[in-house]
Amino acid sequence: MLRLNVSNCWRKGQVSLGLSLCLAGASACGDSGGGTSDGAATTVTTTSATSATAGATATTGASATAGATAGATTAGATTAGATTAGVTSEAGGSSSSGAPETTSSTGAGETAETTGQVLPPCDPIAIPDTENFVFVKNIEIGVDTLQAGYYDNNRQEVTVLSFYGDGKVLDIDGNILRDAAAPPEALPQLDGAAYDTAGDVALLINQSCVLVEADPETMTALSVTQLDYGMSVCAGLAIDQQGDLYIASHGTRELVVLTRDTQTLITRVELPDYVCFDGIAEIAGSDNFIVNDTTLREAMIVGPEGDVIVPSAAIGMAPLTGVGQIGQPDSMLTICDNGHSWVCDAYGTVCSDFSPEGGDKAACGCLIPE
Repeated sequence: MLRLNVSNCWRKGQVSLGLSLCLAGASACGDSGGGTSDGAATTVTTTSATSATAGATATTGASATAGATAGATTAGATTAGATTAGVTSEAGGSSSSGAPETTSSTGAGETAETTGQVLPPCDPIAIPDTENFVFVKNIEIGVDTLQAGYYDNNRQEVTVLSFYGDGKVLDIDGNILRDAAAPPEALPQLDGAAYDTAGDVALLINQSCVLVEADPETMTALSVTQLDYGMSVCAGLAIDQQGDLYIASHGTRELVVLTRDTQTLITRVELPDYVCFDGIAEIAGSDNFIVNDTTLREAMIVGPEGDVIVPSAAIGMAPLTGVGQIGQPDSMLTICDNGHSWVCDAYGTVCSDFSPEGGDKAACGCLIPE
């Protein structure tokens, strides 16, 4: 489809003009990063990191706090070794009743046992599609500007990363296991991540639309691909059950779908009502995706062709029901072992955990490409 020129989201090389436009509009957004490319659908794979962009800023809405530019010191600096996760539960969803509770991690570097793990068979038809998630608890990550995250079901670990590349590895209950760091090839402007179950690799994308495959244990870059296809400010990444890549092209308000090898454009769908399309995750056991708009602070569920399954609504209403601690939603991930969705704050240090309405769902076996 015809791409839209988004005048209220600034591009790389147009920071001054973009800033004035963003401040002038009530629904302005604050993206920086790669400019729109008019090239053909081609990709170039390299083995070296792309050059840093001066003055890069994280994708967020107009109410972003000061000091959110590249090179700034993030709040809640990480420390060596394991930390204690501040996991606060509230009534609703599958949370325990009573006063807010805090759980602690069980030790530095502790991971789930994965040797010989066999995924149970999964019948997607037998698993009802989740069309509403209910708030369970807030999870304190201890790292600021959270803009990328994924669930590694082979190791049963969640990785959450900041715009600057620092982050944490947690278990599915939100207990911090250890520090994490994105490879330099994915920096600056990290703004999306996913986990490829079949290939056992982490996928990271930055705002310049550089896609990095990394070893999920060491975070060593395995390949670096500069994406084209006319995308602008890549700001979210997901992978479906067939292995296809779904990319949030923030600057053009499009959902762009590529084959796993990035060599073929499958489709692109406009999301014209989304001012700052900025997060996407496939829903566990479903062909559908949950997406968000950072500026509007809304979320909706769309099908693989971009068809609307659950209309967009403010955070707190379906498809994300309940009051989480999300100032500006950005990074999103889903956990196939229980069907939960985590939504992380673009300029905060907290991810909010939402459970499927009706109870947890185990769907990891559905992630193997058909």
